Amino acid sequence: MQATLAKEGVTIETVSDLDAALAVADVISCVTMSNAPLVKGALLKPGAHLDLVGAYRPDFREGDDICMTRGTVFVDTRNGMQSAGDLCQPVAADVIGWDAVQADDYDLAQGRHSGRNNDTQITVCKNVGGGHLDLFAAQALMARLAA
Repeated sequence: MQATLAKEGVTIETVSDLDAALAVADVISCVTMSNAPLVKGALLKPGAHLDLVGAYRPDFREGDDICMTRGTVFVDTRNGMQSAGDLCQPVAADVIGWDAVQADDYDLAQGRHSGRNNDTQITVCKNVGGGHLDLFAAQALMARLAA
């Protein structure tokens, strides 16, 4: 995958100093089972996009409260978002309300929300997961293998 994207001019790299990388990264993707925030929202540069794919349980967390207040928050699906630690913890602490979630993938795909408004807007996409999404991904991969 990295070689394919490199041909298209996209640079992907893993880093050992997360804080330093946050200040320069355009896209940050977290897929962990961390129970403490790893991404510090104060370090995100204007225009960054943060994917929070892990932390699907209430006791897990990948992004801190500042990620949720600085970023415009989207989710893959609203179904189950109340159990995702990156959302339910800041809601329980009155840092954000559930109305901080601007749209889900269905809203974006159907044009009910425009998504990013400008080049400096920080966006956060919290993937709360769902078996149907795994099925869609598996079907797409199987179709590519068959082709």
